[in-house]
Amino acid sequence: MGDVEIKRKGANIVVRNPAYPGRDAQTYSTYLHVLIENSPGAIVVLDSEHRCEMCNPAFERLFQYRCEELTGRNLDELIASPEMVKEAKNMTRSVLGGRKVHAVTRRWRKDHETVEVEIYGVPLVVNGEFRGVYGLYQNITERTRAKDAVRQLSSRLMHLQDEERRRIARDLHDTTSQELAMLNMNLQRLEHMLGRADPGIRELLAGTVQLARECSQRIRTTSYLLHPPLLDEVGLTPAVLWFVEGFAQRSGIHVNLTISPQLGRLLNTAELALYRVLQEALANVLRHSGSSEATVAIKRSRRAVKVIVADRGRGLRQPAGPGVGIAGMRERLEELGGSLQVRFSPRGTTVRAVLPLDRTGTEGYAKTTDSDC
Repeated sequence: MGDVEIKRKGANIVVRNPAYPGRDAQTYSTYLHVLIENSPGAIVVLDSEHRCEMCNPAFERLFQYRCEELTGRNLDELIASPEMVKEAKNMTRSVLGGRKVHAVTRRWRKDHETVEVEIYGVPLVVNGEFRGVYGLYQNITERTRAKDAVRQLSSRLMHLQDEERRRIARDLHDTTSQELAMLNMNLQRLEHMLGRADPGIRELLAGTVQLARECSQRIRTTSYLLHPPLLDEVGLTPAVLWFVEGFAQRSGIHVNLTISPQLGRLLNTAELALYRVLQEALANVLRHSGSSEATVAIKRSRRAVKVIVADRGRGLRQPAGPGVGIAGMRERLEELGGSLQVRFSPRGTTVRAVLPLDRTGTEGYAKTTDSDC
């Protein structure tokens, strides 16, 4: 079987020695021409030195170059913006080395406007001989803008939710809790005034006093869960200690907690994000795992702060809907340059949250020389 050789002459694509015996070469060339010319994807063919040999109309429309302007020129020098040159050259080396590449990145048009593109680079190897590169570019600018808009909206909604939680917590603490405290005092005064009144009345009053105390405690707990004042006043460590202790009492789940002694203070946004991750992860342990125990570790290294929550239950794979559950945790962290990993296994679920220190900031940190987490 002969080599397949593709060349462009003017508006035509010529195929020599096609790899389909019995098929007319001109017919094959016509089909290939129609396929490439009418493809919605931007296609370019480069030689072994990454110089342009041909491109289709979609490529011309995307980057605003005519094919004649591109022919014989190095593609990276034309469409890679200055800050993307290194990345583009690394991709070029990979594909010229015989490896397929796939990337989502940015490139320049002729007018130096930036477009978001998804790139597939495929080595052209014919009968074991490297002939060049086949590149497919898909314009994803609008898709990226839509994703960014959704991400910004989701972030905004989470911030509004946090502010609303803070406001409700403050109202519960400053108003409702105080009113319940006054109710408790009045009931105690009434109990004292009744003296040796009818035992039935005294029993009813005692039950009412107890009920008011329980309501006051629940209001206080709810207020702290919505937005713990400890988080703002003294930082993540005391807030986590308080939350984990309360979670263990309410759920009956034993929690093994380890916190790095060098944790210190972070920016408020970072502390809140990590606290919410811990809340959600332990809530999932309670809702889904069936585990009688969980492990929580908060570690700090020179580069990052990590929160790890693990259980020994069955776990549950949640749908990644925006703004809730696992997706909500991930969005909080990614907004601060962090990341979230969730691993499911027959032995349980592990949630790992990472925030880089150069993005979270520090307040009152004592420098340490411990290794990375």
